[in-house]
Amino acid sequence: MDLSNYTPTPQSAFPPRLWFAQKHESLAAQVSIQRPVDRPAAPCVTLYLNEGGANFVFKFSPQDCQDPSMQLQGPVPLLRIRKNLSHVQGAEQQLQAFNEHFRPLFPPQHLIEHELVELDEGAVPALNASLKRYKRPSNRSGDVMAEDEKYGLLVTDMSPLPREARLVQLKPKWLAQSPTAPRDAKRCRTCALRAQRAARGVRTATDAQESCPLALVSENVEDRRQAAAAATQDKTLQVYIVRDALPLFKTLREKQQEFDARGVLDDVDDAATADVCKAMTLRDCTLFLHSGPLGIEARLGDLDMKQPEKLDKWRSVERSLIDEGWYGNAEPGDAWTEEKVCLLSRR
Repeated sequence: MDLSNYTPTPQSAFPPRLWFAQKHESLAAQVSIQRPVDRPAAPCVTLYLNEGGANFVFKFSPQDCQDPSMQLQGPVPLLRIRKNLSHVQGAEQQLQAFNEHFRPLFPPQHLIEHELVELDEGAVPALNASLKRYKRPSNRSGDVMAEDEKYGLLVTDMSPLPREARLVQLKPKWLAQSPTAPRDAKRCRTCALRAQRAARGVRTATDAQESCPLALVSENVEDRRQAAAAATQDKTLQVYIVRDALPLFKTLREKQQEFDARGVLDDVDDAATADVCKAMTLRDCTLFLHSGPLGIEARLGDLDMKQPEKLDKWRSVERSLIDEGWYGNAEPGDAWTEEKVCLLSRR
């Protein structure tokens, strides 16, 4: 197919067709409306994949062509662009925080890779225009990207290949008890918040698993088997979670405790606040597990540094879990339910 004169019309086309240029010599990766003249680039249909509270994620689908200069090399990454929200850092700041605070903590093969990508002035408007054509979470349907966004991030694509639907996204959450929880607690921090939310009629995807994160790092293998079974029905991935992922979970727990040894209730200085933000980031990351012909790939993602503006919210949540009895399974009578999930209640 001759695409030498290919010029996408993303404002009217759906889904948008953009040019993706991988990093080339001294030139950074780039996403653009027009074919760049200073580097090889591939025409790609760009599809909305998902979104969280802070970022959109898009998937490149390269168009078939014979010209080697218009073909991508190696695995094709996902494109992540921040939402136009005041509390969300820009891509440059996100990448700097990741490289400085989280990349050194884990082996590279267990991390979602991040690479800065330039966005030309027409790329984001085209992607924003496409959002109205997708079914999105109702509580996020008003979120968009800043039209003048200059940078995004390229991240490892953990999506399974066709006929290979074996991908699990696991939120390890708090792998150690909150430093300020009561000593006689019947619930860990994650299970206490789950119970509080349930009483209010709120149930997240992690809550629905009905599994205690402490079980992931338990010395009792049966506890770990139950946690793995709650995360996935895939037997191969269950074995990996029980056995091979244990060192990774233990490192994650160690760093959570190292960065937040005192909890959030006391006044803390700027350095301690920064460490708490690191700990809270590690308590909200995602482990992506992909099983394929070459074995199992396990990478941690969602390691965007939490911001100090959330400190008051964290304090409020912690105080309510203590004062309302959620840690001790002593919540108000009309909300009381016997705790059977948390590992602490089974000891």
